[in-house]
Amino acid sequence: MKIAIISDTHLGYARFEDDAAEQAESAFLDAAKKSDLILYAGDVFDVKIPRLETMRHAVDMLRKVGTSGVPIYAIHGNHERRSRDMVNPVQLLASTGVLNYIHGSGTVFEKNTERIFIFGMGSVPEDLAATALKTAVGRVEVPSGMLRILMIHQTIKDFSLGGEKDLTMDEISGLPFDLIVNGHIHKTIINHEENVLIPGSTVITQLKEDETAPRGYLVFDTATKKADFVEIPHRKFLYAELKFSLASMEDVRNAAMEKLAELKKLAEGAKKQPIIRIKLFGTLKEGIRPSDLFISADGAFIDNQLNRSKSNADFSLPSTPSGRTGTVTEIAISLLRNKIKDRMKLLDPAILFDKVSNDVEGASEYLKSVGNSS
Repeated sequence: MKIAIISDTHLGYARFEDDAAEQAESAFLDAAKKSDLILYAGDVFDVKIPRLETMRHAVDMLRKVGTSGVPIYAIHGNHERRSRDMVNPVQLLASTGVLNYIHGSGTVFEKNTERIFIFGMGSVPEDLAATALKTAVGRVEVPSGMLRILMIHQTIKDFSLGGEKDLTMDEISGLPFDLIVNGHIHKTIINHEENVLIPGSTVITQLKEDETAPRGYLVFDTATKKADFVEIPHRKFLYAELKFSLASMEDVRNAAMEKLAELKKLAEGAKKQPIIRIKLFGTLKEGIRPSDLFISADGAFIDNQLNRSKSNADFSLPSTPSGRTGTVTEIAISLLRNKIKDRMKLLDPAILFDKVSNDVEGASEYLKSVGNSS
């Protein structure tokens, strides 16, 4: 049996919306030809409440896969995560019949007498992942005598920088599964020793150096127990860093333009203009401010970090109590959870934050219900 694994398509991503749509469709239509089923490991969309046009594209794309008879099993990612009493967009997709949503549940898939078991847990706050996963798996009967797959969407400390309380392979390896499929991490990782498969994202979103690798998806062969990376047509991402010491504006501008020309040459013949990011760091001559520097980059992203250590000496990015940075939502929920710890045990910070963000009256009613229950 061949199992395709796709993740982090980020449909509706504003900066590269066309890339996200086209590259996701390329991945799914190709995977439908090469596999017996598809696992969709979260961050289908880039936001919790996508535009109707984005939802329509997702439905149309997945319906094309459906005509091939290849089923899709999906979970939500952190970008779609909402409180328990709210519908997330992946659930909404499932209601149209284009995929099977398996958050907190397991299913058996069978083809030609071969059977596999798939259990999914969509994204939860990172500091609760280990407990939530153990609890969720404990509620189902995991069968034996077949390949058992766990599909999640979390930071795993062994494969990505994370906070002190993030999920670890030690916590995962004690669970009754033979193969771990994970989304969230945008870099492709195939680790046969740990039986971990991370397909990476199909679109560039973070403009980080490790996103310069090709975009695509994975195909796992149950006969050989091996996975292969399948590259899809995608817009190239080129990244470079330039370091300066007491540089003049002319020095910086000339070096940046020279590097830009060099990178563009690497992408000659490509169908689409590449995404280019050049990071500038170091120091400028006395009296020159980073804001004085203007570089006409012809569509490239110039990340001006010059004199950063001086200008931002007293600035630090907010982080969660576990020491990890994250999205504004993740940081806010984690800080709120830490603030009310041992004071209001019936209150769920994630639900409160979601309701305050989307429904103030609902937040008021939620607080009243918690008060009445305490």
